[in-house]
Amino acid sequence: MMMEIKRFLADNVREGMLSVRSVLGPDAVILSNRRIGDKIEILATNEFEAESLDVSTAVKKSQVEVTAFGASAASVGRAQIVGEQPAIPTPTEPVSPLPMTAPTLAAGGVEVASTAAESNASKLAQEPGLRGQAVPGHTTEMNTPRQTVAVPQLRQVATLHPMGAAALSDLQNELVGLKSLLVDELAKLKARALDSDDVIQQARIRLSDLGLQPASLDQLMMHFDANQFIACETVCDEWQQLLKLIGTQLQVTDESLLDAGGVFAVIGSTGVGKTTTVAKLAARYALKNGRDSVALITTDAFKMGGQDQLMTLGKLLDLPVQVAVDANQLTEALQQVADKSLVLIDSAGMSERDIQINRRLSEIEIGGRRAQNLLIVSSTSQLGLADEVVKQYAHAPAAAAILTKTDEALNMGSGLATLMKTQLPLAYVCHGQGISDIKTAKISSLLSEAFAMMKASQHTSANLKEGEQRHA
Repeated sequence: MMMEIKRFLADNVREGMLSVRSVLGPDAVILSNRRIGDKIEILATNEFEAESLDVSTAVKKSQVEVTAFGASAASVGRAQIVGEQPAIPTPTEPVSPLPMTAPTLAAGGVEVASTAAESNASKLAQEPGLRGQAVPGHTTEMNTPRQTVAVPQLRQVATLHPMGAAALSDLQNELVGLKSLLVDELAKLKARALDSDDVIQQARIRLSDLGLQPASLDQLMMHFDANQFIACETVCDEWQQLLKLIGTQLQVTDESLLDAGGVFAVIGSTGVGKTTTVAKLAARYALKNGRDSVALITTDAFKMGGQDQLMTLGKLLDLPVQVAVDANQLTEALQQVADKSLVLIDSAGMSERDIQINRRLSEIEIGGRRAQNLLIVSSTSQLGLADEVVKQYAHAPAAAAILTKTDEALNMGSGLATLMKTQLPLAYVCHGQGISDIKTAKISSLLSEAFAMMKASQHTSANLKEGEQRHA
């Protein structure tokens, strides 16, 4: 089989190897690779057999037959002195033509008699007095076939190739060894690529760049498809698979949670943006259904400025605001706003009083409706705070989650981890301080934002390192 060398250009080694495999097959041999500009050049060949370099094949095709006359210089000279014409061989005498001239063979280091010497020897045999006598090294029996002498293989090859037998043999051995080395290296590369442990570790590193912690990574790796990851042709494809993996562990509400109205209490640790989120939800609903359909209640009576913030927002939106400092006042406030389609309740945080009020709230029915909790998850909060809130409010599990402060976070790791662990459906995402900075949650949009935040963070880190090196 002829060895065919092909040249491949690719953006990276992975793409190049895939191209080689698709064109030349899995047994392709990589001859070289180098970077040319922003491309990777790979030279590869198809499978070839070591026997194709066997010297003996060429030698067998070019064996030289010589007669066994073995005439000496003296006998040849005597034939020339006699001056007679050489005898014409009869048709029964086998005559094998010499495929190569004497000078050529001499150059290859092989000493053989020339055709002239053979003719003179025959002539000498015809002399009177010598007939019937055997010329040394020559038989008078006409039907006796000539002896075929095979020229030594390596010496004959020397005449066929200017490099010489030794050099050609060395080249053969070197190529065979090179092929074996390349095949072994390719097998190692395939083994490393198929090592699921290495692939999983690579995927974990990528996901950790999004801000995810080991517990979340362990959860994701339980559903990770290593073979599918290996099959990705580009880094972009790999990221798409990883983001899709995260998406399988997230849920969103089927439709806008508050569109149908109801009684909702926001819960969460201090500083996650509960009051601002209540104002955003109220404004969003009022724009669709009118101000008369919305009412606000605050139980934040002890935190400095807690009530004032919601009161101010109520005035701006022209919405009624009720204050309840205990469970009894909460019951009265709910009765006063029973005619409202949507009732939003703001809480202070995770104090014992807040938990008791919420427990009482979960027992009250207003117009056949029970209050539902909405967990507020801040993108900037320490991981684990939301888990504690879920435990404290276990008496009335949250119906959904709202992710806040995505515009202030360095990454989405904390928020994504909380959503994956609690398995709460995400209803809304808040990405600013403005009243209108809230949108219905979509997994694709959330993951795109998480990826963009990661790239921006990496770009900032690279610029900082470059600046430090310049000033070093």
